[in-house]
This record gives sequence, structure tokens and C-alpha cells, in this order.
Amino acid sequence: MKKQVEWISHRGESIDAPENTLSAFRLAMERDTDGIETDIHLTSDGILVCIHDSDTGRVGDRNLHIETSTFAEAETIDVSNGKPEFKGEKIPTFRSVLDILKPGKLFYVEVKENDERVLPAMLREIDAAGVPHEQIVMISFHKEIVTASKLRMPDIKTLWLTGFEENETDHSFSPSPEETIAFLKSAKADGIDACALEKAFDEEYIKALKNAGFHVAIWTVDQEDAAKRYLERGVDSITSNCAAKLCKAIEGR
Repeated sequence: MKKQVEWISHRGESIDAPENTLSAFRLAMERDTDGIETDIHLTSDGILVCIHDSDTGRVGDRNLHIETSTFAEAETIDVSNGKPEFKGEKIPTFRSVLDILKPGKLFYVEVKENDERVLPAMLREIDAAGVPHEQIVMISFHKEIVTASKLRMPDIKTLWLTGFEENETDHSFSPSPEETIAFLKSAKADGIDACALEKAFDEEYIKALKNAGFHVAIWTVDQEDAAKRYLERGVDSITSNCAAKLCKAIEGR
């Protein structure tokens, strides 16, 4: 392998514990991956919580919309998500996850909604928890959030989240590396966190971004052979549901 990458536990070590729960995040800390990834939403009473969807229908025992519910209401939902040994698991606050983040570990934080109010709330919690800004990586699909985050929190690394789709007519992919570089510059992003579609996000694409000085992260890779290929291509981080397992298999740590 050319270099060591950052192994990031996707929604915690979600291969073995319910995603985006304290159990999953603690497991990542115990297994000593390089960091964790989560998704944050703002409740109606201004509390940041960690959950992927805007509602609890997929992972919870009943459906509740996060942005229109109070934290007290959200806290009543069981998010054990079909794992009976975790029955009673609750939606964690962003602050509670910050509190278990170990020194030196990275925290990839996805702002799900295109709502700039999330950013000052996020910053307040980070600073109240005493977590150094260099441990935080803000990620978002929304260009407006990427730009606003970099302007508000310039010392926090900010990545643009994106996926790739194959053009059915000519099997080309959009955008081109040149277009992506221009977009990242205009968004004031430090780099990209891209869906691991190998036919699109290939060695030349990654090389172009790296040569332009951008951080390159990949999600979500669970297969060892794919992870090895991306390591060889020089990506900076790999987000995985089984990050600890891949790290051990590939790097022996």
C-alpha cells in the first residue's frame, strides 16, 4: 500500500450496533478506528441529534419527524433498528457523541438539511465539549452549507459530499474532474467526500483532485478488495460500516 488512510466508522461501527447510536460510536472508540461519521438534525427546540433520516420511520419503533418534534419527543423513540440486544437504544444528542470522542479521533459530521441554523448550533456544541477543531470534518451535499461552514468555521475542514451517476447514452460520468475542481473552489471546500462508484471516481479523477490540493474521502466501502484499490489510488479517508475490520485486514492494526 502506498500510504495509510483514515478509517472512518460510518454512523459508528454500524455493522454490529444500531447506526448513529451511542453503542455504535462507543464500539468505534473501543475498536480504535481513526474516527466516526454521523448525520445531524436540529429538533424544533434547537437540540442537535444524530440520525440519518429526517424521520424515525426506518430505524425507530414508530415514525416521528425530527425537525418538527422536540428533543423530549424524539428521545422516546427506540432506534435499536432490528437488533434485539440493543433494545431501548435512543437517538443521541450531538453533544453526547462529542463527549465520548477520544483525543485525536476524527469526527465526520454531515449536516443533512440545507439549514444554516445548524452551523452555529454545531459550533457551540463542539466548543462546549472542548473538542479541538482539527478533529472535526464538516460534510454536506449542500453547496450553501459547505460555503457557510467554511466562512463561519474556517479552521474546521469542510468537504462536499457527492455521488456519481453513469450516463446511459455514452457511459460517461458527470461532472468531470475539471468541473469538480472548479466547483470545490467556488464552494470554498477543502475537498470532496465521494460515493465509491469506481467506474466514475477512478485513479485519474482522484489524482486530478489531489494534484489540485484537495482532500479526497470515499464512502461507503465495506469490501476489502475495493478498499485496497482506493488505498492504491491515494485517497485520504475511507468511510465504512466495518472500518475496524478493514483496517485490521489491510493494515494489521
